[in-house]
Amino acid sequence: MAFGQLLPRRRSRVPGALNSRREMENIFENFFRDFRDLTGWDRSPFGGVALPSIDMYEEKDRYVVKAEVPGFDKDNIHISLADHTLQLRGEVKQEEEKEERNYYYNERCYGSFSREIPLPSAVNQDQIRATFKNGILTVELPKSSEAMPKEIKIETK
Repeated sequence: MAFGQLLPRRRSRVPGALNSRREMENIFENFFRDFRDLTGWDRSPFGGVALPSIDMYEEKDRYVVKAEVPGFDKDNIHISLADHTLQLRGEVKQEEEKEERNYYYNERCYGSFSREIPLPSAVNQDQIRATFKNGILTVELPKSSEAMPKEIKIETK
């Protein structure tokens, strides 16, 4: 049943008013479609799940990467590091389909993603830390001692 059918309605006596149930349904469908587009998390044009949006910033002693991965379980996200590149991979599996279900909407995304993020300099691989909370994956990558800024003293002769 379409959302517009759930709303109480009266016949309009005013010409030009929204007198068509179809017009109201289109308004609601367009609103939710636009909202889904704003989130940036929709189906990929290549099928499956789109790439997660990320923020990456540098602090004095580390790099921090935050990725939006709503709907994922932490056990289905994999993180690796090779050649100064952080790789994030994840998968959301589709629930078992049951034939007795009649779908009116099927908008949830299933599939996998893989995203590679080049790092500006070397990091200490033994101290990388990752946390996952409320659909946000945070990866903290401490800079290696070679990447840390060093002050050079000037000698007098």
